[in-house]
Amino acid sequence: MMTMNNIKKEIQDWINAEERAGRSIDENRLNQYIQLLTRRHNNTPRDEFNGLTPEEMNNIMYFPFNSQCVVELKKLDKEQYEKIPLVRQTLFLLNILSQKELKLTQRGWLPLKVVAETYRLGQPEWIVEEYGAKRYYEYEVGSVWMARIILDLLGWIKTRKGILSLTAKGKKALSNIDTAANEILFFSLTGVGMHTFDGYEEDKIGNLGMVYSIWLLNKYGSEWHFGDFYKEQYQKAFHFPGNYNAYETRVFSRLFYWLGIVEQRLNRQVGPPFEDEYKKTDLLSIIFSFKKV
Repeated sequence: MMTMNNIKKEIQDWINAEERAGRSIDENRLNQYIQLLTRRHNNTPRDEFNGLTPEEMNNIMYFPFNSQCVVELKKLDKEQYEKIPLVRQTLFLLNILSQKELKLTQRGWLPLKVVAETYRLGQPEWIVEEYGAKRYYEYEVGSVWMARIILDLLGWIKTRKGILSLTAKGKKALSNIDTAANEILFFSLTGVGMHTFDGYEEDKIGNLGMVYSIWLLNKYGSEWHFGDFYKEQYQKAFHFPGNYNAYETRVFSRLFYWLGIVEQRLNRQVGPPFEDEYKKTDLLSIIFSFKKV
């Protein structure tokens, strides 16, 4: 890894070599050499980035899914978007609200019937399946809660006096379902803080560099790996102190699972305690294109 001290030393070594050779160094020559070093640094693959360059990581962080990013979102049609569980759930909720306003519970949650209908369109969630509850609330079903949050943050829904309804933006979104679905998918990956669904103090773990996690899944996801494997890859790039269990929970067992881009299973061959492991699904390559593996 090239640190600031390494860069300073390399510049000083170059200056010394030029002076020994009898060549004068003016400000222009020095700036040209610094620019050369910077370009080389930005375009050199780094082990801590799993072979990506600083420039590629910069695009991942600040320009997710654009044409220069190593991961891009494909333009899909309605039938393809409907294969993505979380998008399917969010569109379903949007369509319900296009037909009627919803009276929320006293605590401001979706009606139980709507929660149940929306849940059935998504991935099975253990808190529902394990306990077999006949009734479950929005806050118990993460993917349904997530669908509502997406619509809310997009400005497509509003709550007034306990009534949930579409905004003008929400009604406009319904006029082009393909575009709406693309916005839902993009926003689920870039606009919703996954710390909303847990009690971990550090809110940046997993949320920071979400596109990098997608890239890691594509690179390594052909085989089953424990969450700790991806956590270690992530930690090499983003050095967060504290509890890293937040990473697996937020990114893999929730968001990626809700999107249907990972399979998740409990490995009973290692342990106890038994841990979940993950593998990418075919949906990953349907949704995203990757320029570098």
